[in-house]
Amino acid sequence: MMVFFDTNVLIYAFCKNTDNKEQQDISVKLFDEAIENQNLIVSELILCEFAFISNKLRENKNNIDDNLKFLSTFLKQSNHHINLRMTEILKETSLYMSSFDVNHLAFCEYYNSKLFTFDKDFKKLQHLSKIKLVIQ
Repeated sequence: MMVFFDTNVLIYAFCKNTDNKEQQDISVKLFDEAIENQNLIVSELILCEFAFISNKLRENKNNIDDNLKFLSTFLKQSNHHINLRMTEILKETSLYMSSFDVNHLAFCEYYNSKLFTFDKDFKKLQHLSKIKLVIQ
């Protein structure tokens, strides 16, 4: 099964200017396992969020660029089916404030991927999908 990390997991795995050592350790371990098992996938949206948050955390520009280049090697493309599923969920639930998370959920459904996050807001999405959702 493929593995998809919410942006917060990637931030803790790659960025130095984070505030939670425990989450950083968990993230590094999860990321290393995904690399070892060759089952990591990344979306375009995650790359955008990663760049935005890394910059907000004042990470070094060269590090951000290098990390984006590396993460891009695991990129899977979004497509019409993912967008249809995302809009379907949004229409059914009106969870517009969680639209990025809904996109991640639809992406993981399409690629049959397990989703890891630290974001407790994903609890309100758990019942919407049969994907394996792991909230650390």
